[in-house]
This record gives sequence, structure tokens and C-alpha cells, in this order.
Amino acid sequence: MIQQGLFREDLYFRLNVVPLRLPPLRERTEDIPDLVNHFFKTAVSEGLPQKYIDQAALERMKKYRWPGNIRELENLIRRLAALHPQEIISDALVETELNQEFRQVSSIDVAAATSGSILSDPDAGQTLSTSVERHLAKLFADYGDQLPPPGLYHRILKEIEIPLITAALAATRGNQIKAAELLGLNRNTLRKKVNDLDIRLMRLPR
Repeated sequence: MIQQGLFREDLYFRLNVVPLRLPPLRERTEDIPDLVNHFFKTAVSEGLPQKYIDQAALERMKKYRWPGNIRELENLIRRLAALHPQEIISDALVETELNQEFRQVSSIDVAAATSGSILSDPDAGQTLSTSVERHLAKLFADYGDQLPPPGLYHRILKEIEIPLITAALAATRGNQIKAAELLGLNRNTLRKKVNDLDIRLMRLPR
């Protein structure tokens, strides 16, 4: 934030008296079972169905590197609770979700690094609306005769907002003023969304 001119350097050094290092999640995998249970309970309190995770799935999580740390784990648990009808979360389901997340993160990183290069995509040529319709059709099909948990609108909106804002920030090389103008948002609104959605900021060299 200092490099982006969003935080005063002198204030940082006033506050930076005793740095405390919190080890990344990959260095304290023994915390994962308790964190998973906590996030599932939180999901239930928000109206999502109760889910349980088998031991093999927990072991799979312990082997994952968690580049996004606890927030990445929380987002995974929320997806598992909201988007999958199974009561027992299996190893195969966790592996599928982690692989999908890895591909999404890799695509975003490549897009940011190349600043607008076109990536090969099996869905290239389809409109965003068509892709969303396909996603929703599969989502409803997975629930069969039942309906997804309440709050679908906000969950889908959040999934669209994150790649949209990330792409705008990548295209403007991390310049929030230009990104806000590109998106048609107030700068403070964009900053709040970046914080609320936990979007990583990076300023690329010109």
C-alpha cells in the first residue's frame, strides 16, 4: 500500500514496533481440522446445510500448499457447503475443487503478468451470459428436485465480481484510480470491494 501511495510510510514505521509472524497455513496443517469444523459451523449459522468431511479429504487438505492461507480455506469450505448437495465431503470432491481453484489462480496470474494477452480457452467465443447460464444449469441439476440454499444471488454475484475486479486491476497495472474509472465505480467503492473480497493487489512494472 505504501508503494501504491495508499498508506503513509512514516505511519507504518510508527506502528511497526514489534512484528509478529503468523506462520502460513501450510506450516501448521494440524490446525486444518479445527478450522474446517469452524467454517462449516459458520456456514450453517448463515443458513447453509450441515456438511461433514471424511478423513481422506482432511489429509488431502493437509498436503495442499494453501497460497491464500486461511482465507483460501474458508472460501473452499463455503463453496463446498453452498454448491454441493453431498452431506459427506469426500477426498475426490476436495481434489476437484482445489484443482479448479489452482487453474483459476494460475489463469489470473498469467493474465496479470502478460497484461492482456489472450489465453487459450475451450469456452472462447461464448458470451459471459451463456457461460453463466451453463454454470447455473449445472448448479440446479446437481441439486436434482431440491433448490440450492438461499442467498444464491449474492454468491453468484461475488463469483463474478472477483475476476472482473482482478482483471481491471491487472489491465491498469494495479492503479486503483484507473481501475475504478474503467469499472465505472467510485474509488472508495472499489477499495471497499477489494478489501471485502480479499483481492490481492499487485503493482506491475511499467
